[in-house]
Amino acid sequence: MDNVGIGFAILLFTAVMVAGLAFWIWALVDAIRVPDDSLYKSGTKLVWVLVIVLIGFIGAIVYLAVGRPDGGAAAAIASWGGGARTTPPAPDGALPPPPA
Repeated sequence: MDNVGIGFAILLFTAVMVAGLAFWIWALVDAIRVPDDSLYKSGTKLVWVLVIVLIGFIGAIVYLAVGRPDGGAAAAIASWGGGARTTPPAPDGALPPPPA
């Protein structure tokens, strides 16, 4: 019976550690995906990436509470123009693209 309790504790500890790591990675990716520094509530991308990387789980919580744009990176990308990359217009006198 004692081994069952230890096994459960190890399993619970592992689950909490994996969840914390997943949250840390999510916060880091979310901070990196914000397209412009002006969209953060405070700070810049460099500051938030360093906070999350150097402070770890606590840094991810601080980013979520203090720096994350309203709605997260997805909303920030949408408000910034959808994140679509457009090609510049062809110069004057350029040949049209070949027919498909």
